[in-house]
Amino acid sequence: MKKLFIVVEGETEERFLRKVLYNDFIQKGIHIEAQQWLTNRKLGIGGGGSNFDLIENHLRRLISRYQYDENVFISVMVDLYAFPIGGNTVYDEEVINQQSGKNKVLLLQDKMNNRMQYQNFIPYVQLHEYEALLLSKPDALLTFYTDKAQEVEGLKAEINGMNPEEINETPQGAPSKRIIKYLPHYKKQKTTAGVTTAEKIGLPFLRQACPHFNDWVTKLESI
Repeated sequence: MKKLFIVVEGETEERFLRKVLYNDFIQKGIHIEAQQWLTNRKLGIGGGGSNFDLIENHLRRLISRYQYDENVFISVMVDLYAFPIGGNTVYDEEVINQQSGKNKVLLLQDKMNNRMQYQNFIPYVQLHEYEALLLSKPDALLTFYTDKAQEVEGLKAEINGMNPEEINETPQGAPSKRIIKYLPHYKKQKTTAGVTTAEKIGLPFLRQACPHFNDWVTKLESI
């Protein structure tokens, strides 16, 4: 059995990995353990923050502990939208100057890989935000918001014809902002509604609709 640690921003991503990826990976002989990066190590508080050092420090602690175990792999899942820019961040001028979100995430992944210098590390930057996965099939939001068919239709009309992974990283147009525009309660319910929706969509469709996400899952499976 391989062990795969995935360091994430918050509870939503942690639950997503547990509910949507865990069972498929267990069947492949890979045990996933999601961990929120620590924002206050003394108090054991994890998730969030705008300082990239928090992510790097968490990853380095894992690498230091498991670097000689060939059955342990380490990944990280972080959004491009509001990517941590504080501390010794990898989000530098070269990244800023990239013309597309796809180029930004690929460059960020390369920079994280070079920074960590660990052969069993598989970085992942989500285009542009976790909620892009949900926008691959907005009707699935009705699983949680059963009485919001009209609002979901409005959301569908707004993103009609758009690739979910190309929905942008602006404060007004980021995937979560578009959902909240029509379903305001999502802002405080993302850990439940966001994961319930992803479960309804299912991993096969998410992979089909989101090629960059699929590339990451494929790399994780290959371990």
